Amino acid sequence: MSGYTKHVFNKDLEKIKKEMTTYINNFIPLLPYVYSIDTIKALLEEYYPYEWFLINEKYEYYCIKEKVIRRHGKKSRFDMDNPSEIIQKLPVFKKISGQEYVDKHQRQYNEEKRIHQKKLFKVQRKSRNKKIYDKIQMAKNKTQLIEPEFLDKLTGLYDKKNTSQKDKVYIVIELKKYYCPKVIQFFSKKVDTEYNVQLRRMAFEHLQSFGFQPVLPKQKHMRIPSKNKKRRKWLRNVYAKERFDIKAIPEELEYRIDNSKDQLIKSYDFFISHSSADYKYIQELIQYLNVKGNTIYCDWINDNDYLKRELVGKATLFVIEKRLQQSKLLIFVKSSNSSNSNWCKYELNYFSKLKKPIYVIEIDAILNKSFNYNLLTEEMDLEYNEKPILF
Repeated sequence: MSGYTKHVFNKDLEKIKKEMTTYINNFIPLLPYVYSIDTIKALLEEYYPYEWFLINEKYEYYCIKEKVIRRHGKKSRFDMDNPSEIIQKLPVFKKISGQEYVDKHQRQYNEEKRIHQKKLFKVQRKSRNKKIYDKIQMAKNKTQLIEPEFLDKLTGLYDKKNTSQKDKVYIVIELKKYYCPKVIQFFSKKVDTEYNVQLRRMAFEHLQSFGFQPVLPKQKHMRIPSKNKKRRKWLRNVYAKERFDIKAIPEELEYRIDNSKDQLIKSYDFFISHSSADYKYIQELIQYLNVKGNTIYCDWINDNDYLKRELVGKATLFVIEKRLQQSKLLIFVKSSNSSNSNWCKYELNYFSKLKKPIYVIEIDAILNKSFNYNLLTEEMDLEYNEKPILF
């Protein structure tokens, strides 16, 4: 096992060195009259921001792994130089920082030519970087950029010895709905240590969707997480091969809410009552509230695996009522679409009966990025007491 992990580390390090050499060679024509290691780092951050982020993320990842094995008194295995040190040890950097090269560079230096090369390179990299960040942003749009207050309970439940592979699948699906350092660390750890093939693959693919480049270990090199002979045999022959595919229907979520701990521990700061036709504005509101530290319930983010418009029925209503109960406050996003929505009227009516605060924000406020929401009063003409026709 140690020989394999060391091999993976060395392979990863060589890949980083090779890629950094390519990046530096690409922007050598952009070097100013006087440059240093800080100049190289600045150019990497400017033209290869995603790649530079990955290199730093990889460094932090191996630092954590190194601390863990040292804490257990094991031999050093992941002693990685920081990115600046890696650059300075590259042959290409040694070449361009040598006095002979510097003298030649300054003799032949042409500021107009450098500016021209910079413009061309900037256009080339801008297109590439946009593709990368558009893909990452698309993944982030399906999540909340916040650490939910029930996160530790959820990850703790996953790590319990008696939690089944089936329940772990559900927990992974829930965790995929949040983007924060703790969630990323959780999935990174599961890529390294989770012995079940399906769960390890789910963690791996989720990290990839956000632009990370985890290394997926082969099953034969995985450490079996137990010293008990009987349990080791079960983990190897049964647990590792178990697979569960959820039923993507409202009735499945209704059952989970009634029968599973991972659903019972949930809570939300705000329930967003809205029309799906306004989803672009809802995304902006959720991002604003996340930045303020609020956890949000929005059906097409939090329960998108189960709630399908073509499957609306009593189970859907049950789920919505439960999420309203689990929410502390409600924000009604008022628009021409939501004011005519039977679902919005029902949610407002139900939440009012729970005697919890209801706030209203006009769609124009979100459009103007003012995000001013006000407490609902009887004077507001929302007709929220109307009986909705749901089915």
